[in-house]
Amino acid sequence: MTRHERIGKPAAAMLHNVHALLEAIERLRNRKDHLPGLGCMYGPSGYGKTYACATAAATLGAVHVEAKEHWGKKEFAAAVATGLGLTPGRTIAATVDAIGDYMRDYQPVLLLDEADLLVRKGMVEYARTFHMLSEAPVILIGEETLPSALKRYERIHNRILKGAWVPAQPASLADARQLAQMFVDGCRVEDDLLAHVLSTTRQVVRLIVSNLEEIEQAAIAEGREIADRAWWGSRDLDTGSAPARRK
Repeated sequence: MTRHERIGKPAAAMLHNVHALLEAIERLRNRKDHLPGLGCMYGPSGYGKTYACATAAATLGAVHVEAKEHWGKKEFAAAVATGLGLTPGRTIAATVDAIGDYMRDYQPVLLLDEADLLVRKGMVEYARTFHMLSEAPVILIGEETLPSALKRYERIHNRILKGAWVPAQPASLADARQLAQMFVDGCRVEDDLLAHVLSTTRQVVRLIVSNLEEIEQAAIAEGREIADRAWWGSRDLDTGSAPARRK
């Protein structure tokens, strides 16, 4: 049993960005028939977009496919098919048709993560194809420049539902509390230390989690049940910056 399976431990942290993505999914699912069904979540790296996708997959049954740098069109189509539980066809066309048929029949929500790669590799039109074949919701997930990049693809950009543009936000103190509740077992992290972590990490979820691990290990080593700002003192936190060059 992992620590997140223990009684009383939350299965997922319902961070602001998680809520925002889940709300966008519900808008797309409940949209009127004549409205488009594409969405877009965008924001800086480390803001928890992929975590939001994983939570949507776990709680709402969405299908999460994360694009890879080395994929071509065939590998991408095969990955989407596999994510839907299908066997890829012998050709790209056969695979895409099978995806469209399945999505039309079962209406899953498809989350295409690292969509910036799809734009750069000329494969983002597949998102529109999957949606047009099925009318099922498809959400593109990517960096903060994704919306401007999609303007070059008018047939995609104008099919993104007005309420399904989701700008990822930096973590709040409430988010940090939830992350501490989920990931820290060995001590209680007080708000003043969480606020210090937030300011030091530029409110980046990925860095908050890694620093919480460091705080927990230090508290355990020193026999502390409560970790606060005064105790932490001037010790360093991981800011995400590269180490300074040694002279």
